[in-house]
Amino acid sequence: MDTGAFIPRDEAARTTIKALATRYREELTPKMRGQRQEESRLKAVEEKFGDYNLSAITPAMVTKWRDELSKKLAPQTVQHYLAVLNRLYKAAARDFGIPLPLGNPVATVRMPTISNARTRRLEGNEETRLMAALDASRGKHLKAVTILALETAMRRGEILALQWEYVDFKMPAVHLPKTKNGSSRDVPLSKKAVSILKDLPRNISGRVFETSETAITEGFQRAAKRAGLPDFRFHDLRHEATSRLAEKLQMHELGKVTGHKSPRMLMRYFHPRIEDLAKKIG
Repeated sequence: MDTGAFIPRDEAARTTIKALATRYREELTPKMRGQRQEESRLKAVEEKFGDYNLSAITPAMVTKWRDELSKKLAPQTVQHYLAVLNRLYKAAARDFGIPLPLGNPVATVRMPTISNARTRRLEGNEETRLMAALDASRGKHLKAVTILALETAMRRGEILALQWEYVDFKMPAVHLPKTKNGSSRDVPLSKKAVSILKDLPRNISGRVFETSETAITEGFQRAAKRAGLPDFRFHDLRHEATSRLAEKLQMHELGKVTGHKSPRMLMRYFHPRIEDLAKKIG
């Protein structure tokens, strides 16, 4: 204690995961963009470890939970659940000042390997069929949102969060004040994207699209199925758009548009066709 090396154990031993989660939920999750997903995973952590105190959970217990989740969930989903438990421990130490004499039990646990990267792109006349199915859809703004995703590589949530005050037709570009990775970015608009936006009615709320993520996701899935593309998801549009933009932009420019902070993450969304590469090398 005299040298400052002593770490008190009592507070970590008194604080349960449930109590920590309650404080985390009240003070930190409201600041997160993915609040709904965070809340869902937080509940799963509470169900598993809620009655344990912070000092009682060991890496072996976390490893066992990881293996249990891996039997029914995809590797990336398992990572998301473990990440919430990890954030709880970090919040305890960094935000709430609770000493962790035994450290963070998640820190030494090996995460499941993600090997399910999507490479699905639109081939042949699939885009034409998809657009025809979207024309027949009753979903509000569904086709406009889809085309904007193809033209800009923006995420579904980023498109639906657009406000007219951040749309600049002179630039032309849209400003995203807050994105998934926590930073802002500006996204240039193609002529087609500008045309789509200009044709939209202005809402009194200031939102560009008055619809929900659920409506867009479910509507898109129905349209893709009607078009004969049951394996094509809305998020695949971001892969398709990124690959198309890569034909026009340098990789460092492409990252600025898509918002990927590392070349490694950007490459997960860049899927050039082999025949196109063959043409380029002659």
